[in-house]
Amino acid sequence: MNAIWLSLKEKGSCASKMTELAWLPEKMVRRKSTATSPPPQMEELHENNELTDGHYYNITNTFRELGIGDPSRNIVEMIFRASSTNPKKCTRKIKRVLKVNNSVDTLAEFEKYRENVMKSSYKMHHRHHPRNIVDGNELLQFYGTTMICCCNNSYKTEQISQLCRDPSCRVCRVVQSGFKTCYNTKNGVRVSVNSEQMSEDKTVISKGKKKVKRAVIVCRTIAGRVVEDEQEECDSVGIGLCRFKSMILRNPAAVLPCFVIVFD
Repeated sequence: MNAIWLSLKEKGSCASKMTELAWLPEKMVRRKSTATSPPPQMEELHENNELTDGHYYNITNTFRELGIGDPSRNIVEMIFRASSTNPKKCTRKIKRVLKVNNSVDTLAEFEKYRENVMKSSYKMHHRHHPRNIVDGNELLQFYGTTMICCCNNSYKTEQISQLCRDPSCRVCRVVQSGFKTCYNTKNGVRVSVNSEQMSEDKTVISKGKKKVKRAVIVCRTIAGRVVEDEQEECDSVGIGLCRFKSMILRNPAAVLPCFVIVFD
């Protein structure tokens, strides 16, 4: 699966440095986020109380829907099934696959975070974890949530290209905010090696909506130094026995969304 993912990254603009999908921890420098004034469209959403997370970011990420038969879609579906709870008998029906077109600012923030992790790791001389110095310990991970706008009548026959304005559509709100939602700010960004595991609490993802589809965001993550004890100084907290099945990233800048898979 590692080779498949690398070839997919090279074809798309999900970009650059991942060498392995292995768990090897390391360390980083935490960066304070800099507040930016909201763009006009965010101010409009604020006035209409359409955003419930209280965050307004000048992020211009968009989607590009991959049609059935698209080579990139085939690879993404293969990765999804191989990482499911039961890879040999995955019965999930994939409805849509969206490629996230990340803005220049989003990519720059992700790469700057990686550089901070690498520099910090080098200074701390973590000889036992060379991956942190090489690429910040980049891993392929999944962020399980829900999507609502894909169920709207206007989208059933049309391709999705823009983020919607529905405050209950978790995929659009997460991608729009760069994972800096109220839930993630409070609890950290939880990602998993399992493509079917939910990353958010059920009370957060449903919001009483009936037309909701399960969705997972395929992400590149900079794990940095991973530990089991959240009291330790680290970049990520691992969850699960032996090779961690999930982890909580302490900085949202460590996550870059690449693809969104909507499924039943």
